[in-house]
Amino acid sequence: MDKGFKPKNKPFYMYKRFVTVLIIIVIIVGGIYGGRELSWKEIAADEVAVVVNNLTGSIKLINRAGAVLYYPFIQDIYVLDKRVQILKMTAAEIDEKHPQGNPLAVKSIDGGDVVLDLQIQYMLNPDYAVHVVKNTGTGDIFKQKWLYDYARTICNYCYGELTLGEFPIASNRDIKVLKAQKEINEMLEPHGFTVTSIDLTDYRYYREYAEKIQERRLADKEVEEQKTRASAARENQRRVIVEETKKLEVEVARFRGEMDKRIMDARGSSEAKKQDAEAYLIRTRFEADAEYERLARDAEAILATVKTESEGIRLLRNALEGDGGRNLVRLEYAKRLKQAIIRSTPIVRQGLETPQSIQRFKYIEDAPKIDYMFPEPPDAALVSPLKPGPDKSP
Repeated sequence: MDKGFKPKNKPFYMYKRFVTVLIIIVIIVGGIYGGRELSWKEIAADEVAVVVNNLTGSIKLINRAGAVLYYPFIQDIYVLDKRVQILKMTAAEIDEKHPQGNPLAVKSIDGGDVVLDLQIQYMLNPDYAVHVVKNTGTGDIFKQKWLYDYARTICNYCYGELTLGEFPIASNRDIKVLKAQKEINEMLEPHGFTVTSIDLTDYRYYREYAEKIQERRLADKEVEEQKTRASAARENQRRVIVEETKKLEVEVARFRGEMDKRIMDARGSSEAKKQDAEAYLIRTRFEADAEYERLARDAEAILATVKTESEGIRLLRNALEGDGGRNLVRLEYAKRLKQAIIRSTPIVRQGLETPQSIQRFKYIEDAPKIDYMFPEPPDAALVSPLKPGPDKSP
């Protein structure tokens, strides 16, 4: 026997074995009980399930329709609705917290109070179901934590941008609805929720506001009627202006056509006169050239005739400068004296009158003596009225 051997502590050993056996028994009993208590849950097509393991802390997403098995004490299952749901904020939603209903009271931009009945349609994104359970909690707590507060606040200031007179106009309300829906989705989509629509079912004013708004509507209606009449008057004015303008254009076109016709007639007449003037000029030019040629020929003929006559006179003058000229003069005197008749007049009263015979005889006596046979040549001026100059011919 080994001297160094020490015997085991039997009480501790026995306790350890007892605890081990007890744990095994508990596990077996728990497995038997759990297998007997194993449960299941039906998941619809419009639902999503989140299974939480309480021992390991793991979370499992089940996004399918069908039955899901789980251990009631070891696992917890949470079912979320992924259908389109409606969050109502109306006066008909009366509960313990809201005995007067739950409408949305809005202060308009011009200081008026308006009560709105809203129905907000939203849906859960199934992929965000685990995120919703971990960060928001189970059940419908997400409606109060996310949807109700965000939707109420954003709709309040979006609708508050309208005036009391703009609320009855549906197009203005639609613009604010789209703006509110966009801003709500920007805030809630990171948390797994999407607002599909915001429906304004009704809006109300206080009695004083309603009366004033009714009066304003009547005034606006009168204004619209006046605007319609003014528009009709302007339309009539434009129609009259158009008609008169058309008439003016027609008259102007007619006048321009008449002026163009006159201008064309004047141009045609001017062109005709111009052509006539050109023809007259050409004709006159030809006639002047012909007259010039005729006069030139006549002048040449006259010049030739004058030259011939002057040459004959010159030759005659040369011929008369000698004895031949004197003989011709004497012959001419003889011819004249041959034809002369001599008559006598008797004296009637001597001493009182000078008889014509005596005067004639006296005249004859006083006349120069002419040799009728060979008379003297007369003065050169009596021979020819043209007294040529000295003969310069060779």
